[in-house]
Amino acid sequence: MAGNPAHPLLVVEDSDEDFEAFCRIIRKSDIVNPIYRCIDGEDALDFLHRTGKHTDAARAPRPAIILLDLNLPGTDGREVLAEIKQDGNL
Repeated sequence: MAGNPAHPLLVVEDSDEDFEAFCRIIRKSDIVNPIYRCIDGEDALDFLHRTGKHTDAARAPRPAIILLDLNLPGTDGREVLAEIKQDGNL
């Protein structure tokens, strides 16, 4: 089943190998949704709040699905998840 390109996916993953494996699976599944990647928790929160280098809404769209690595350097995935859950806009 192909995805809807209007529904972007956000992958928060610091491992290049894991991210590439995920992308291979997505390609084999014929999913065409745009994929955005953040490599740490701070970058993910900037992306979601459109701050820092992610102020352009066209380049940081609201994701339909977030795949979140819990073991990230710095702000880890659990902290990101807690902040997402507290934000009514997310």
